[in-house]
Order: sequence, then C-alpha cells, then structure tokens
Amino acid sequence: MKRFKDMFEDGAVGTGAVAQPDVKLFKRKGKSFDVDTEVFRRFNNGRNKFERWSKYLNLEDASHKAIYDYAIRNRDATIILRDNETGAMRAITPRGINL
Repeated sequence: MKRFKDMFEDGAVGTGAVAQPDVKLFKRKGKSFDVDTEVFRRFNNGRNKFERWSKYLNLEDASHKAIYDYAIRNRDATIILRDNETGAMRAITPRGINL
C-alpha cells in the first residue's frame, strides 16, 4: 500500500478546485438596502422575533424607515443589507426559514 506522500507525488491526489454548480444564494424574494457601517454592525447577530426595530434602526431617518416599512409589509421576505464603506452584504431572514 502506498503512503500518502507517494500518492501525492504520483499525482493520484490532486489539489485542484472542485467544480460546483451555480447556487442561488437567496431562494426567497427580497430587497437590498445600502446602510451605513453602524447599522450593518447592529445586525451582526440578526434580529430576534418580537424585538423592537428601534433597537437596530433610527426610524426618523428616511432610509431606515424604508427598511422598516418593507419588513412590515413583506414579513416572509429576505432583507439584504449592504455596507456603504466595505460593500459587505448580510441577509436578514425571518426566523424558522431554512435557506
């Protein structure tokens, strides 16, 4: 029986990338919003059910109010937040939905 080192040198064990099919990241309907870094950080662990939106958003700001209004009207939708500075994205899904 060959050792792993011998198999690796013979080329039997590859280090190439594995081909994966294109996967749709978010299966549910949703909308994306651009937010500042502070709001993006607040949603780090997500939002729990029955938690007040005012803990995460300033509802007097028009852009934050738009996120709140969309979330209330579309309870089963995915909300995608994008950080203005870094471009990082985060999805906020209703609890209990398996994506």
